Amino acid sequence: MTFYERIILEIERAPQALSTVYDFAFRFTDEAYFEWTELDQVCSITYGETQQRIEQATAALHARLTSLPKNSPVGLYLPNSVDWVVSFWAILRAGFRPLLLNTIAPVEMTEGCIRAAGARYVIADRAFAGAEQITPAELREANGEPYCDWADDIILCTSGTTGAPKLISFDGKAVCAQIRNSGYILKNNRSVATFVHGKIKLLAFLPFYHIFGLSAVLLWFSCFGRTLVLLPSLSPEAIGRTCRTHEVTHIFALPVFWNAVADQVLRAAKRTGQSEKLERGLKLSLALQNLPIPRLGRFLARKLMRSVQKQALGDAVRFCISGGGALRADTMRVINGIGYPLYNGYGMTEIGIASVELRQSAKARLLGTVGKPFPTMETRIENETLRVRGQTCFSAEYRDGKRIPHDPMEWFDTQDCMTAEPDGSLSFAGRTDDMINGANGERIAPALIESAFGSPLIAALAAVELPAQSGPQLTLVVEPNQNNVYALATLSRRLYEKNETLPSAYRVQKFLIAREPLPLALTRKVQNGEVRRRIREGTLDVVEADRPAAPVETLYDAGVAEILPRVIESFSAVTGVPASAILPDSHFQYDLGGDSLTYLSLLEQLSESFHVVIDTDVAPDLHTPRAFAAYILKESE
Repeated sequence: MTFYERIILEIERAPQALSTVYDFAFRFTDEAYFEWTELDQVCSITYGETQQRIEQATAALHARLTSLPKNSPVGLYLPNSVDWVVSFWAILRAGFRPLLLNTIAPVEMTEGCIRAAGARYVIADRAFAGAEQITPAELREANGEPYCDWADDIILCTSGTTGAPKLISFDGKAVCAQIRNSGYILKNNRSVATFVHGKIKLLAFLPFYHIFGLSAVLLWFSCFGRTLVLLPSLSPEAIGRTCRTHEVTHIFALPVFWNAVADQVLRAAKRTGQSEKLERGLKLSLALQNLPIPRLGRFLARKLMRSVQKQALGDAVRFCISGGGALRADTMRVINGIGYPLYNGYGMTEIGIASVELRQSAKARLLGTVGKPFPTMETRIENETLRVRGQTCFSAEYRDGKRIPHDPMEWFDTQDCMTAEPDGSLSFAGRTDDMINGANGERIAPALIESAFGSPLIAALAAVELPAQSGPQLTLVVEPNQNNVYALATLSRRLYEKNETLPSAYRVQKFLIAREPLPLALTRKVQNGEVRRRIREGTLDVVEADRPAAPVETLYDAGVAEILPRVIESFSAVTGVPASAILPDSHFQYDLGGDSLTYLSLLEQLSESFHVVIDTDVAPDLHTPRAFAAYILKESE
């Protein structure tokens, strides 16, 4: 029996409660729980040190909330951090139910969730109307008598993909069932347990308040004493540097993350004239990963693509999962092709993590299926829609401050369109209310059309049907990464050229450019229904994208001129030199007094502002605002 199998068996035999999860996680007292980089130094905290902070915070929280009835909700509003984990467990140990709040949601939505749960207190780094704030510092600094009186419920907010979020809770029994599913993954794909230099390190990219981040990242891996790596920011440059520095081995993320990595790889190859070489490498790598011995195939693929990996997320990555929405087919091919085994998964807040494709050949992974349902749940497909029930489904729903129990063995309609393959694997098509009609009357998943047009030029897109005089019109609404004249003309040309290569049933009849961000669910997936509604009501700022009449190249200088002021603002922000005193050719170091640390800050700020990854091999040659503007513009091609 392996180390992992023994732990899963012990969890199965233990009381099915959140206190059990805590006891198992904090058995690994000397193992590093979290790692992060601070002032160019790798820092860490062990499970034992974290447990001491949790016990101190529990005592402080109990002393602060003596008048609050047991099992009352207490909000938790923090980014992924040691403080988040300390606060989470302290709330439970003090006898209260943590309400996990989304830190990127609008304030009004967050306050609505606080009211709906009936939470009187929120542990947060900011204040919210209607609730009393408790800061992480208060829990670190306060003293109190040791205390422990476990609650057994966690409250999550749904992602709001189809509207306002709901409040869903899971009891300890449902959470333990989720953790036991990791045993099914281990049984069917041993590569998830692959070490590098004796370590497994998981990137803490997914927020812990989301079911994917909570279950598949924080709880699964902490029960085995593995290390989570914290990010300094979500800029592409910071993510890549963190993965390389800490030798991250496992990455679980949303499609938007993997799309960005694939786009980065393709852009780097194009910039260096290596596109054809990359394509040959991808084909050979995928062929190697289809060898009868999967482990050997993955090893050879890593050897072949090591130079590409070192420029992307490092050469330590061994296991990846994408979840939370449909993944572009070209992204799946590129990520797997460069030697990062990427498996597609499926789940939602109400049912937890439901499945993941576990077949080890690249051919199976590229099918885009999300695997067979985990054994803790039953599934059936009615009218093309997936229905589920089982131990991992939600235990209750909160409305108007009241907890309404839910029987997890009742069939739950996910409203997700699914098809079942002959072997039982599921294929995700899209949300029921997002499906559209092709030119031949065939029902089409928007994700299929969106996947065909996805590119580094696009930040977000949505395929929707809009009314027109001649009947419903298949329309692609695009939010561009860059809004200068050169980038927009390049994007329009590419959209029309790509459209002409598609089968007639999939061709778009109109392209709209969004001049404001498209509405996103809390999973950062575009809300197609909301896009459709806002366009019909005239509340989304869009313009039709015409095919460029003149050669795009003639707009290059105008594009640089548009970008320059924003680049200069970033130079000013990191150097402290007024923007009015910075010229297009001012040298970062010699004219503005910048150093190596502020230069890294500049790279992060520019990459986040312009949605680009600045190649570290090219960066040393970029010293002036004009040089950066030209580089960023070229990344728009």
